Amino acid sequence: MKLERLTVRNFRNLDFLELAPDERLNFLVGSNGQGKTSILEAIGYLSSLRSFRGSKSAEVIRWGESLAEISAFIQPEKQTAEDAGDWRTTLKVSFVTHPDQRDKIAKTAFINGKPYKSSTQYLSQRFGSFHMGFHAVVFNPSDHDLVRGEPAGRRGYLDRLLAASDLEYLRLAQRYQRILEQRNAVLRNGEPSASALLAGFTEPLAQTGSEMVLKRLEAMKELETRGINALYKIAPKLPFFRLNYFSSWAEKTLQLSGFTEPPGGAYFTGQRTLPSLELLEKAFRNQVSNLGPAEWKAGHTLVGPHRDDWGFSLGQMPLKGHGSQGEVRSMLLALKLAEIELFQSETGHRPLFLLDDFSSELDQERREFLIHFLSASGLQVFITTTEEPKYPGKRFLISDGAVTNVS
Repeated sequence: MKLERLTVRNFRNLDFLELAPDERLNFLVGSNGQGKTSILEAIGYLSSLRSFRGSKSAEVIRWGESLAEISAFIQPEKQTAEDAGDWRTTLKVSFVTHPDQRDKIAKTAFINGKPYKSSTQYLSQRFGSFHMGFHAVVFNPSDHDLVRGEPAGRRGYLDRLLAASDLEYLRLAQRYQRILEQRNAVLRNGEPSASALLAGFTEPLAQTGSEMVLKRLEAMKELETRGINALYKIAPKLPFFRLNYFSSWAEKTLQLSGFTEPPGGAYFTGQRTLPSLELLEKAFRNQVSNLGPAEWKAGHTLVGPHRDDWGFSLGQMPLKGHGSQGEVRSMLLALKLAEIELFQSETGHRPLFLLDDFSSELDQERREFLIHFLSASGLQVFITTTEEPKYPGKRFLISDGAVTNVS
């Protein structure tokens, strides 16, 4: 997909901004704090209805305003000038503050004028129509949290990556969350004597959670294979790329060997064959049975994909706590390139690539590699930088939240 025109109103420090980007490389150039990252964030909202900065909706509305809007024309690839208009799609996201409560925001997404209050309904549209395969892959400084941050951030990233190209996973994750909330309510408000009621939620939780984990493992094997190839091109002297999935609830049944970080976890992705769905469900049920008293005491569910984790290794060395800054950046870049390839393989669409803080995130050698890779990829790319770019592409000078020069 290609973004043909972007319009932003009252978003962050952007009063009014309109871009007509190139279909390949676009550089957003300017000093820090001028609004470059806000433009990437706006594009990201059209893709996922969320901020890759982790911001709340109330934080994106320009101070003193009650309404913010992001809109865009997108077009599929390989359309001629004569019939492109028939395929053009309009996307819009609006943020409206409550008259009496500024922190209460009504967020609505639109596709060709049709409103969607539910993010699930909006995101599901990309699976139903060829010209709606709109998606953006983001590489920005906060991605370092995938290595050094908390497990919840890594789980969220993996869930979003899968949901972008797999409608079944999107629905599985939502169903799992609903069952989990119901089961936790029983644990929180009931007594151990209500075990029959709890069992009514345990069985569907085991089935849904096991399906989620198997899909996670399948995706991570694909990411690992593609990441190995990408890392070799980025930094050929580094050891091979590895992704590890950790699940303490599955260890005893599956008896898989490998790294145990966090302690007691099981390493899945290096195995020649992945565990079957039946084995995963059996492991889930066994661990629920073992932890029954502990769950009643804790008041919430202690087993399932909502408590799993994953991480990186360079060869046999866990990246977290051992990798250098350069190794971390190389691994993350390899992961993002693998993510792009996986999305293309699963959907047949090229995503947009949003690269934030190009100047500081990558050294000269990695910049050269990435520009050559992106130039040959056919992707539409948006890059923010504080330095004047030395590469071919369309250049936008961003100053005080406005485009002051286009060349």
